[in-house]
Amino acid sequence: MKNLIIALFITLSSLSLKAQEKFNGVWKSEGTTYITTILASEYSVLSITNTSFDELKILKENILKQTGSELTTSIYNKDNGYAAEIEYKVLDDNTISSTYSTFPGEIYILKKINVNK
Repeated sequence: MKNLIIALFITLSSLSLKAQEKFNGVWKSEGTTYITTILASEYSVLSITNTSFDELKILKENILKQTGSELTTSIYNKDNGYAAEIEYKVLDDNTISSTYSTFPGEIYILKKINVNK
């Protein structure tokens, strides 16, 4: 019984960790010039960078928490003083949602950009 419980725990843990890999990709949301690039391994999200070729800016996010198919980060733009926490959730393989602490109740949808076309 003890071995069964350990095996179940390992299985559930690996499924939760594998979910982080679903964040991996280049993402775009309507209404912004920024493209979000998320680099993730099968075990964790490694980095998040927001790039605007229109504004010639790059903003990095700091990863605060990762659990299953959810991710919390913080972002700071030194040019205008904007700071926020962002919560990301995987909706499916090609869609994630984000909510910003500065805009409570608003949900932004990001779609994966297929760069292999």
